[in-house]
Amino acid sequence: MNDEIPSLFDVEAPSTSTVQAPLPVRSEQVAEIRKSFELAGVTSQDQRKEIVESVTFRSVASLRDLQAVEAHRILKVIKGMQTSKPNRKGSAWDNREEDTWIDKL
Repeated sequence: MNDEIPSLFDVEAPSTSTVQAPLPVRSEQVAEIRKSFELAGVTSQDQRKEIVESVTFRSVASLRDLQAVEAHRILKVIKGMQTSKPNRKGSAWDNREEDTWIDKL
């Protein structure tokens, strides 16, 4: 083979690898998490901590200890909780979605 043409497998490794540290949580994210917890009806600190730690897979002492990406995931989980349980009062008959044959009479 010709020595002047580089081989496909002669790839030089980068001399320095730059690994960025994860971004810390922003104040706006902390405020949004707190507000979302209130809207979801999660008032107990133990419940809040359980939800946060179930998303981060680690022990978290304060919301300020979160990373920005973790805060984003926590917000998605809390907002999913808000939409999954509608705030309905009354019986199943009162909360039915469609009219029955009785309603059409």
